[in-house]
Amino acid sequence: MKHVFHYKDIYYPLEYIDHKRLIVRCVLVNEKNEVALLFVKGDDKFGHRECYELPGGGKKKEETFHQALYREIQEETGFSAKNVQFLGKVIDYYNLIHRENHIYYYLARTDKYIGNNLEEYEKKIIQKVLFVNIDDAIQMMKNVQDDGVGMLVKQREVPILQLAKEILEK
Repeated sequence: MKHVFHYKDIYYPLEYIDHKRLIVRCVLVNEKNEVALLFVKGDDKFGHRECYELPGGGKKKEETFHQALYREIQEETGFSAKNVQFLGKVIDYYNLIHRENHIYYYLARTDKYIGNNLEEYEKKIIQKVLFVNIDDAIQMMKNVQDDGVGMLVKQREVPILQLAKEILEK
């Protein structure tokens, strides 16, 4: 695997890890070379969150990684995707909920808008999808809250956005 990033959760004490979650996420780029960000707001075990994150979510057992990626992109942004390429993998930990995450990141282009299909939980927390240039996306991610789950999201997604920027500039 070309790019593998490992991040520890330095914010919450490690008691034990009892499950692993496979996740797909995407740096989704539109025809204007803008990147999709989800603005997420809500409350959970980590407390209150108001942060940005890249589209994506958990891979279902019966899905391939690509099937999960296409489903998540369409669910959350309303777009189908094309020109998908693998960016890298992040392994990180959510000590508060005893979870090890294996997150597979992809770079893709928007294709057709077909409408989103948010799950009930997503309807509550995803406030909007916005497309911004990649430099703004990196800065917005760097400015994400420094507590709760926001700091864990920032830790993993800033380097991925920087990697995507390098590829897009070639």
